[in-house]
Amino acid sequence: MSESILKSLLEESAGLEWDKYDNAPSHIFSKKHNREMKRIFKLYDKNTRKSCADNRPKIQRPKRLTLKHAVVLVVLIFLAALAGCTAAYFISQSFRGDVHKEFTRIFPINTENCPNTIEEKYYLPEVPEGFEVLETDSTSHDVYTSYKNFSTGETITLRQFVKTDFSPIYYNTEKCDFQEVDINGHCALLLDYSSIGEKFSGVIWDNGDYAIELFGNLPKNEIIDLAKTAKVCEN
Repeated sequence: MSESILKSLLEESAGLEWDKYDNAPSHIFSKKHNREMKRIFKLYDKNTRKSCADNRPKIQRPKRLTLKHAVVLVVLIFLAALAGCTAAYFISQSFRGDVHKEFTRIFPINTENCPNTIEEKYYLPEVPEGFEVLETDSTSHDVYTSYKNFSTGETITLRQFVKTDFSPIYYNTEKCDFQEVDINGHCALLLDYSSIGEKFSGVIWDNGDYAIELFGNLPKNEIIDLAKTAKVCEN
């Protein structure tokens, strides 16, 4: 099939999709999606800040992705695949995934014989001085707890996922790479943003039953030590 014929078919297909879905009702995103987007925008803002406050560019969030835009995006991805554009592959003892220019998305490797719903909830029995619980939320597939130091504005976030519901999670790895560390005998992935001048780090690990992540305004050694204290809530 020639490139011109393929282009014509894709344009015709996209046109049909636009006519069909232009008047579709707006999608209501879940709390989990909104939290994830807030985290992505926060990391993006941190990593794109300039040293001079007066010259900071204004960060504009992208407009809502319509079905029309989604069709165009699919077409572009398909054409990129034809051109041979691929991402690097990532694998560790507990996670696999693909590496892109600005992010890495990972998937737990072993999802067999693990809970299909949250049966045990994990929490941090002790947090650094000055931090207190800010927000908690949970569903049958994930648990979210955030802590904040109201004096400094620093935050810590603990999240627990059913492993089959974890994938894919996107992590900002544009200017730092995953490092493997140990969390209570489990291989964990560490992200340390201190190399770009940020007091922010996090770890993601598979404890055998769940995928858990802990991120916050702490040095990497402190975030690792804090992760090791995570324990099951006693009902």
